[in-house]
Amino acid sequence: MNILQFNVRLAEGGAAGVALDLHQRALQQGLASHFVYGYGKGGKESVSHQNYPQVIKHTPRMTAMANIALFRLFNRDLFGNFNELYRSITRTSGPVVLHFHVLHSYWLNLNSVVRFCEKVKNHKPDITLVWTLHDHWSVTGRCAFTDGCEGWKTGCQKCPTLNNYPPVKIDRAHQLVAGKRQLFREMLALGCQFISPSQHVADAFNSLYGPGRCRIINNGIDMATEAILADLPPVRETQGKPKIAVVAHDLRYDGKTNQQLVREMMALGDKIELHTFGKFSPFTAGNVVNHGFETDKRKLMSALNQMDALVFSSGVDNYPLILCEALSIGVPVIATHSDAAREVLQKSGGKTVSEEEVLQLVQLSKPEIAQAIFGTTLAEFSQRSRAAYSGQQMLEEYVNVYQNL
Repeated sequence: MNILQFNVRLAEGGAAGVALDLHQRALQQGLASHFVYGYGKGGKESVSHQNYPQVIKHTPRMTAMANIALFRLFNRDLFGNFNELYRSITRTSGPVVLHFHVLHSYWLNLNSVVRFCEKVKNHKPDITLVWTLHDHWSVTGRCAFTDGCEGWKTGCQKCPTLNNYPPVKIDRAHQLVAGKRQLFREMLALGCQFISPSQHVADAFNSLYGPGRCRIINNGIDMATEAILADLPPVRETQGKPKIAVVAHDLRYDGKTNQQLVREMMALGDKIELHTFGKFSPFTAGNVVNHGFETDKRKLMSALNQMDALVFSSGVDNYPLILCEALSIGVPVIATHSDAAREVLQKSGGKTVSEEEVLQLVQLSKPEIAQAIFGTTLAEFSQRSRAAYSGQQMLEEYVNVYQNL
């Protein structure tokens, strides 16, 4: 079996983390695997390119730049295809799995992707198509994240915001949505198996394309994190005031970090110590420690290991790996109500809470937070969570899909 993982980025973002982990685990188990990514920062080669074996940068910088420039007017990526991979894929001996992840974000023209899949399937029938949906892009006219909008259910009549990712200057979602959905139906007709880590994303997809069309395989923590976990000493109880973490790539983005909630936590003063991890923190106060964006996973996990809890208030994530990682090292997560947080926390017996409850919970000790959210002792919660988010189980479920299609 030869596996190709496809994702717009190599090592940035949750989808990249899942695709890269599947690639590395497959190589570790002796399977032939390659990782094809679109581009790195600024359309260049990823800064992580040399860190991983069998990875291929796919898109010329000018293609990515053209898509970025024109997307704001056209609401879709006009350029980008897999045509140069046709010969190597069709000449590969034995079964080939093409496993797609995030193909949008200024990388590929969707129609060109479907035509390519049609062509390679006709030439080589033992090609298997798999597509993991890490967001809602497959059901909307344009957006990757619905951010509470349900306009996709009625054909994206009028977009309530032009700023939702990917942002535009002119709203063409209503004109594009029918054609886009037809392309996904054509992928289904080619035998593509759609998968999502999120129940709510799968439900949205199945409501449009038919029951059971998208199945669920939950994300698991990656190999690097598992190695870090093995070395981290469990911190049962910290000293002094509660240390509360807030983690996001860009801390200014209200969709990922509820700005008002963080400011209300800051207003608790010396009752808590607030630690932020991410770029562009707008939060400054005597009880705030801004660590910046930590690219070293070991350093981030070591820092989180010292926390009493992580507060998660994103309204746009679908199956956030940071929650799996924090829970796996025994850090309780205090999450506001969202489908994504509810789904992740339920795996280790936890629950989401209101914003008012967050402000009460962050003042408690680590064992008290574990008891309140997970209904058990800190030790039992830690043990339960360590087992709940296994990356090896994720690989086994995907390989089972590859083999059965």
